[in-house]
Amino acid sequence: MDDQIDTHDLDAPPDADLITELRDRAHDRGEAVGVTFPADGGRKRFVVSPRGTCVLLNDTREDSFNPSVGVEEIAAALQDQ
Repeated sequence: MDDQIDTHDLDAPPDADLITELRDRAHDRGEAVGVTFPADGGRKRFVVSPRGTCVLLNDTREDSFNPSVGVEEIAAALQDQ
């Protein structure tokens, strides 16, 4: 889904003028647009739908398991999700 959203990186959270611009851009294109910005030691995504709905999303990190991790340990970790 993220591959279909036009997203740009910012150095700070969007201000009111940029949010207005994002709403206009999403409406004109008929598709969601968004930005990412630094927050809470990571990055957050702010997505605007063509109808003007604004959504703030936390980027999440998926666990990865290298080959040295046993299959039983991986299975246990997946059960805890």
